[in-house]
Amino acid sequence: MSSRSRRGRVAAALAAALMLAVALTACSKSSSPSPSETAKEDAAVNAYVYTYPLVTMEVTRRQVTNLPRPNGRTAAPMNQFANMAFLPDASFTAVVRPNVDTLYSSMFYDVSKEPLVISVPDMGDRYHLFPILDMWTNVQASPGTRTLGAGHGYQFAITGPSWHGTLPAGVREYKVPTDGGWVIGRIQVNGPDDIPAVAAIQRQLTAAPLSAYGTAYTPPDNTELHPDWPTGQEVAAYIHNLTPQQYWDLYYSSLSHNQPRPEDKGLLDQLAAAGWTPDKKLDLSQLPEPDRGVWQDAWPKALSKIEIDLAGAPVNGWNVARTGMGAYGTDYARRANIAHGGLGANLPEDAIYPNTRTDATTARLNSDRNYALHFAPDQIPPVHAFWSLTMYNDKGFFIANPINRYAVRGEQLHKNPDGSVDVYIQRGNPGAERESNWLPAPVSGDFNLVLRLYWPDTNIVDGTWNPTGITITH
Repeated sequence: MSSRSRRGRVAAALAAALMLAVALTACSKSSSPSPSETAKEDAAVNAYVYTYPLVTMEVTRRQVTNLPRPNGRTAAPMNQFANMAFLPDASFTAVVRPNVDTLYSSMFYDVSKEPLVISVPDMGDRYHLFPILDMWTNVQASPGTRTLGAGHGYQFAITGPSWHGTLPAGVREYKVPTDGGWVIGRIQVNGPDDIPAVAAIQRQLTAAPLSAYGTAYTPPDNTELHPDWPTGQEVAAYIHNLTPQQYWDLYYSSLSHNQPRPEDKGLLDQLAAAGWTPDKKLDLSQLPEPDRGVWQDAWPKALSKIEIDLAGAPVNGWNVARTGMGAYGTDYARRANIAHGGLGANLPEDAIYPNTRTDATTARLNSDRNYALHFAPDQIPPVHAFWSLTMYNDKGFFIANPINRYAVRGEQLHKNPDGSVDVYIQRGNPGAERESNWLPAPVSGDFNLVLRLYWPDTNIVDGTWNPTGITITH
């Protein structure tokens, strides 16, 4: 072979290698998203996370207001109270982690036309609260014993963002940034024998438009019924199973979807740059294929950020969430997380709910073992209202037991001679002397507990006080 031929083949080989390197580089670059593509993906995920709480509120609203008149249990038309005048038992599965401490009087409201005036009767020293949530799930105000005092009735008006006017004398105004929202009234009930007294209070609650103030107002029947709206659905599961386009169709037909809060401007500017706004409907079928794929891929990514267990700072085996509840500011991930797992959360000043699935050693709570929760005299939960300990199964529902006891209340527990308190958590009756402090465990399997602290003292809110760990007894 001549030297010239050899040089030609080498040159050809080098050229081929160079072309292959260029091709590999191009392939490598094409397989990784560009900065602009990554920004689009992040924006799409953020849009889902941002809007999820309002969609959750809307699905809940549609399920409990789509009827002609109050059903006497958990549902009522818009701007009317649904009074839950009963205590749930082990057969009740309509709400996750129900309580037997309060009776609910809840109402979805729409004040786009005019303010709504709420009249609350005198309840004496009975603890109660009526937190007002906007459609983004933020607690705008919490009228009740803590904020307005006890021993008197009162009136307040919910007014929308565009209303400006004068209210009657003595009517307190609570202005909300959305025309729609939810009032979740809770009234202390002291066991089954106390239900008639609380039910009588509930019947005295009224809600009337401002134009009917001072008259004998009777709400009209709701004639705007929607047979296509969901009913009997577990809200989080219903939303999870929506396609991306179904999700956005639901969002853009939701009450107050185009009424963002003032602090949302920074995020909305970012989302607008990526092509999303709260008032221009997103139609995925009209987008170029790459952009459509971004929105479709972003939905499961967003759910992976939203559908996570509620968690607080772990202490003595308990998860204690003291911040980021009820008022979320621009913490949109936290807001979505709470909407998924604890819709309607109170402000920490009103209630804090430590919860646990483990004992003090972090071993799972299981009915094969006997446990005790001990509070020394100076460690009994410092609350201005009351506290309770409630047991649930892994699905968040009550557990059937021989005495139909699903919770114990602090003020009803027997104290030891030194002033301390023990709660006995086990499936077997601990004996006559301890039965008043017995919280029955299931026949078999794991369980979990929620410690409800109503109107907690400041040293609970700031973390100075923490619940003691649950210990195994013999």
